[in-house]
Amino acid sequence: MSDTFQFWTHGVSVIPEYTKEYTNHDNGLYMRRAGWGAQVRQKKGTMNWFHLAIPSATKLDDDNVDHYHAWLRVKVNNDAKIEKVHVREAPGPQSNSSIIYNSGAINITGQDTQLSFNLPDNRCKGPLVMCVKVEFEGDKGEVVFAGAGAWFEEWT
Repeated sequence: MSDTFQFWTHGVSVIPEYTKEYTNHDNGLYMRRAGWGAQVRQKKGTMNWFHLAIPSATKLDDDNVDHYHAWLRVKVNNDAKIEKVHVREAPGPQSNSSIIYNSGAINITGQDTQLSFNLPDNRCKGPLVMCVKVEFEGDKGEVVFAGAGAWFEEWT
């Protein structure tokens, strides 16, 4: 039987993609990082992608590693919704991070939950990142990212 490992990153590490500095447009992005995660708010009618880098094993005990599963721990109020989740992998020295998981259109709102995603059973060749698209639909739209993780298994 091969060994399995679960690696996690805490929600305080979340990075927003669209900031005022990047877009020259004020989307009202507010972030507070604390021991329980990252609290995020934005103006009504805006959206953003949020990225969580997942510690990723490509070798464990000198064995190659497959990735199997990923999780997102998140709290979304009724004025925001998670619309899409991607998991990307950077398999080589190129700057391309290909999508290895695409949730398609989803509608996660009004929940304090752990979402689960089945990754393709492939050899892990580089770092993983979870990308979460959030729509802020109401005046009080808020998301709290608690963490993200993935399951890796050694080849035997």
